[in-house]
Amino acid sequence: QFLAPHSSAAASQGSPSALGHFVIAAMSSKFGMEGHTAFFIKAIAGLIFLMTLGELNTRCYCWAATGILLWGIMTSETVGFSSDDSVAVIAALLFVRAVPMLYRRALTIAATYPLAFVLPIAKHILLKYSISEENFFDCDGCSAEIANRRRAAIQELSAKWKKKYPKCADFSQELKKMISDLRFTSSRCFPAFNEVVQKYLDPSMALDRTEGVDVVDLDGNSSMDVSGSYGVNVCGYEKYKEFIQEGWSSAKKQGLFLGSLDKTVLDNIAMLREISGHPEVSFHMSGTEAVMCAVRVARFNTRRKMCVTFGGAYHGWWDGMQPVVGNDRIPADVLCLKDMSTLSLKVIEARKGEIAAVLVNPLQCFHLNQSPPSDPILSSNNRNVGPTPGYKEWLHKLRQVCTKCDIPLIFDEVYTGFRLDPKGAQGAYDVKADIVVYGKTLGGGLPIGVVCGPKDLMQRGDKTKAARINYVIGTFAGHPFVMATMNAFLKWLQNPRSSLAQMHP
Repeated sequence: QFLAPHSSAAASQGSPSALGHFVIAAMSSKFGMEGHTAFFIKAIAGLIFLMTLGELNTRCYCWAATGILLWGIMTSETVGFSSDDSVAVIAALLFVRAVPMLYRRALTIAATYPLAFVLPIAKHILLKYSISEENFFDCDGCSAEIANRRRAAIQELSAKWKKKYPKCADFSQELKKMISDLRFTSSRCFPAFNEVVQKYLDPSMALDRTEGVDVVDLDGNSSMDVSGSYGVNVCGYEKYKEFIQEGWSSAKKQGLFLGSLDKTVLDNIAMLREISGHPEVSFHMSGTEAVMCAVRVARFNTRRKMCVTFGGAYHGWWDGMQPVVGNDRIPADVLCLKDMSTLSLKVIEARKGEIAAVLVNPLQCFHLNQSPPSDPILSSNNRNVGPTPGYKEWLHKLRQVCTKCDIPLIFDEVYTGFRLDPKGAQGAYDVKADIVVYGKTLGGGLPIGVVCGPKDLMQRGDKTKAARINYVIGTFAGHPFVMATMNAFLKWLQNPRSSLAQMHP
């Protein structure tokens, strides 16, 4: 009766009901599957579940299962709700559950660093282009006279460079054929102008040695170094030569033994415990690797996944903690919030059950909510110099919120460690972090990464679950030579007569 039209008149008039019944009747008669509808519904549900398994959050499956269960209970003979009443009840319960979640989502959107929204879209839209030499010199609309003067100037400078840096130029050309790192660093500088600049001026400098504050290239030219070797050079080149020489004198008798530790390591740990204020230490081979360790132990021991960073902050090249420029895979378990924002503190409080750690790079006080000066940025020196007023107070508020919410606060001091203060940002701002990450200069001239923290956050295994292990380790962690040069640096740091101690009395 359901499949048959109600009347011939309705059918002839082409009413939706009649037409729908006709289509169903036609399909039923064609396939003869009306008796297996329940099976097909179950099959569809099962296939959707299998196809989305691992892609959707576990909560989605739990909500779907809860909804089906509620439907079954309410429409059963025991309860006796109609289908319409059951839908209304489930919708009301869903609304009650959705309100706080939507509030947290809205709050997060308001507090998120804008570039974190823009970049995932912009990177697929913004085209890379290069200005040809024909349009290079007058690309800003200058007169022909100015353009000719510019062309003559760059040709003159190019001739001087070729005369002054012949060995460096030859070395650079050969190196670019073999090392992808050099091709990347030389091609990312101001992309639109790069092709012409590379033709006339090769910025690569092949160094032969260092002398005092100067670097000497293969052609014998001396230049004062103002870059500090990416933040490593805190003490001066000659001092690092001393650290390396002293370290080699101590470590050469040990050779390459790995895994076992010696008295030098214990000495280093004692000094690092005093500096960081934490009882446990973990050694790694770079700052990025140390950040990876800190994040992993925080997630493992809090049993939460989400991490918070702040706009523009750099925490190494690992794609797991790089939510903006430089990462093609935007991590879904990182919230990049606005620095020094009350909304960010509210987000941390509202989502405390999800957040495993809050990471702070104290260097951000010099360029709040902006990326550090870098090659992809054409204009990078038009900012105020000096720390942002109120940054210390902000860190204290952040510390209070993290303590209240039981969220570990991590200081990424790979760059700032031992620069701001002999005890790093913790000493400079009088804020105790739950985990501290060091690197760069701490190695005394050799590669290093160190994580310091309390025992409960540095655990690599579960006390109650045998198979739950957090594998964080490295072959060259605690290398004898690195430990020896670190030891030389730390002893120099503790010396009251050292220049660093005099800078921070």
